[in-house]
Amino acid sequence: MNKREQGARGEKIAKKFLRKKGYQILEENFWTRYGEIDLIGQDGDYLVFIEVKLSTSRSFASPLEKVDYKKRQHLIRVARYYLSLQQQEIDFRFDVVAILSYQQQNKIKLIKNAFLC
Repeated sequence: MNKREQGARGEKIAKKFLRKKGYQILEENFWTRYGEIDLIGQDGDYLVFIEVKLSTSRSFASPLEKVDYKKRQHLIRVARYYLSLQQQEIDFRFDVVAILSYQQQNKIKLIKNAFLC
């Protein structure tokens, strides 16, 4: 499985998980000249920018380790662009969904408000 297929699989798992948690998925793979955000959703009164990390190895590194400073800055730039397109001010946050997929089982961890802008 290549990286693109692995990413699509992780996003599919994350969407199903988030919907069960009450999120409404508004955008998938939102692309701009600044880059891409995996998912954008609504959780209650919050607009949520969601980064999905899928790991298939047994060593389940912290998802925040995988979302390093450079990646956070990239996500913030894309989020600011998305927010500039909205007709209203809205509270927002950044969540990370970490998925360990091993031997046909998925262990999913949701980190709400994973980092600040």
